[in-house]
Amino acid sequence: MKGFDHKIVIGLGLAAAMAGNAYAAPIVNVVNSDGDLYNTEMLTGYSTDGSLMDGMEVTTCFASAACETVAFDGTVGSSSYGEAIGSGWSLSINGDTYSSPFTFNSVQDVTSIVLNGRPGNTIFDIVGSDSRSPDSALGKPFRLSNSGDLTDSTTVNVEYSDKLSLDGVFYDDLFTTMAIDFDGSLFSGMFSFLSDTDNNDFDAGSPITPTNPVPEPSTLALLGLGALGFGLRRRSRKA
Repeated sequence: MKGFDHKIVIGLGLAAAMAGNAYAAPIVNVVNSDGDLYNTEMLTGYSTDGSLMDGMEVTTCFASAACETVAFDGTVGSSSYGEAIGSGWSLSINGDTYSSPFTFNSVQDVTSIVLNGRPGNTIFDIVGSDSRSPDSALGKPFRLSNSGDLTDSTTVNVEYSDKLSLDGVFYDDLFTTMAIDFDGSLFSGMFSFLSDTDNNDFDAGSPITPTNPVPEPSTLALLGLGALGFGLRRRSRKA
């Protein structure tokens, strides 16, 4: 544009850089992968609170390389509350997961946190731009709600996996596992995050079941015979 003052551009750039430093935050990387494939016939609904995730498995791993798995308890507290309490750590939520955050606390140094929703009929809906799976409405992928004790230099990696189909159809928005790690660093303290969940209609006879093909016994037997034949050929050549 004719007559445009380049000093203004430099000034705006410096202001943006200063603003970026003033509001620095942890780096969050969110990805998804197929993992193992699962299916459920239908969803109960898209409004899921802490009480509806009863039985979800939460695994926390520590600096010592030890890990602890605790079942999420949706029977304690208020009607929309749920929690998993381990040895010096906890994960809790009170309210609808679309707008209410999960809160994680730990007095131990933690390397990773994994939420396996399948035992609690819990499904992570990660697409917020449009409603894909029937009865799932808009989703919401991992988003920090309160960085808490996460430092500005911390990188938080989040992976959704173990994709779910509805009545045999994959809509690419539903997953049954969410894994969080700190990019090789250790974390202790508190932070909270949003991650929308749905639940499946288990009571109506619609459990979450694996869809990955499992070799039949006859196929396994053929594979075993093939390996045996290969071994015999090698021995005969040596002889």
